[in-house]
Order: sequence, then structure tokens, then C-alpha cells
Amino acid sequence: MNNFPSFAAVITAAGKSERFNKGHENTVKKEYLKIDGHTVLYRAAEPFFEIPGLSAICVTCPEGCEDETIIALEDLANINTIPFLIIPGGETRKESVGKALNALKAFEDRIEYVAIHDGARPFLRPELIISTLASATIAGAAAPAIRINDSVKRLASDGFIKESIDRTGLVRVQTPQIFRFKEILKAHEESKNSAATDDIEIYLEAGYRCMPVQGSHENRKITYFSDIPDAESQIEQYVKEREEGRKSARATRRMRELLYSLGGEE
Repeated sequence: MNNFPSFAAVITAAGKSERFNKGHENTVKKEYLKIDGHTVLYRAAEPFFEIPGLSAICVTCPEGCEDETIIALEDLANINTIPFLIIPGGETRKESVGKALNALKAFEDRIEYVAIHDGARPFLRPELIISTLASATIAGAAAPAIRINDSVKRLASDGFIKESIDRTGLVRVQTPQIFRFKEILKAHEESKNSAATDDIEIYLEAGYRCMPVQGSHENRKITYFSDIPDAESQIEQYVKEREEGRKSARATRRMRELLYSLGGEE
């Protein structure tokens, strides 16, 4: 027995990586590239498997990229002890997360909380998941946050600095953001805010509260090409091997579908 509540994890990886690929001829999703031997997506998802209570996981991806996503998940894609869903996302982050939450409704009898994490944050530590989950059990929702120490300015339309912003009470919020499953599901279903940049925004609009926990400077997000030192050579090799990898992934996906049709038996 353990004292961890049952929870699901949603790993968001349905974006187009436009800022990452800007100015480069060959393009690839940043989550599919590697850092120290493992893909960004693998590193973002793997820590959740170290937490007791994980009852389901759902990874979002661009339409048509299911096979590449399976490849990027490495051996995690072969785990069949819990429901493991890979679903196409939508046009916006809100739509993608909404689709993931809706897919998890099939398992809501075993899910008390849900952790929503950026697939482009590969430096997540299990300790941060645990502290955020613990706070969510108290407040209903929690998220890692770091106070802003730098001066904050607002720019004018001409690109010049216009004014200073009072940074008192301002924080940078990270993921995973963890919520009571039924509450964040209801908030998403009722929200019309398609421009929401994270799920806390949608949750607060529904009238709920979210507790901050101490975030980590290590838990940074891969955003630009320079965030992966050998990205150029990786992409060139990835493009060459992509089709062969897709064939292997399709075989893995067919096996997973067969396992689920047999009730998860091996």
C-alpha cells in the first residue's frame, strides 16, 4: 500500500515546433530529438512512471504523427500495465488537452487527479511531481512556480521599452500542473477560452483555486534550436531514418491494439 492518490498524466506534444524550426530547411518536432541518449518526449514522460498511483497516461501528437510519437517514446510505448493512449491533438493547446481529458473519461473510475505536462520539458524530476501532487491533494490543484527576480518591462508597438511593470507577486509557472480530474474536465468542457496558454487559466476561470509549489530552474522548456546543442546533425539523421522508423512503429502500434483487444494479456 502507498499513500499516493490515483492519477493520470497528460503529456502535451501536439504543437508544430515553429519557433524551434524557424530558419531551418529540415524540420522535425523538437520532442523527437535526443538529449544525452533519450528523446525529449521520453524524458518528459518517464518520470511519471516512477510515481506510485499512476493509473493512465495520454500523449497528444500532431495529426498523422502517431508512429513517430511511438518511436520517440522508446520502450515506454511497450508498457501495457496501464492504459497508454496516443491521440492526435487539435489546433490549439486547449483543444489538444481537452481531447486528452475526454479520452481519459473512459478510466475516470480509477483517476482522482490528472497531471498535465509539456512534452518539451525533459528535465522534470520525480520529486517535483510528488510535491505538486501532494499540494493538489490539499488545494484541489497545484503547479510549480518560480518568483520573478528580473526587472519586467512592457514594450510599445514600435518595439521600444514603454514602461516598467511591478513584479511584486509575479511568478513564472511551469508544468506539471495537477488538478482534480473531474474539476479540470468540467472546466475544459465549459470554457470558451481557446487562447488559454495553460490549464491553470481555464481552471481559475471556472472558479477554482490553484496552489503554487516551489518550481525548479532545471525544469526548463526546450523552445529554440540552440536548446539542443547537436540539433542540426540529429535532424539530418532523423530525416534519413524516419520512414524506416515509421514502419517499425506501425508494427508496435498494431501489437498494442491487439493487446488492448485481448484485455491487456500478453
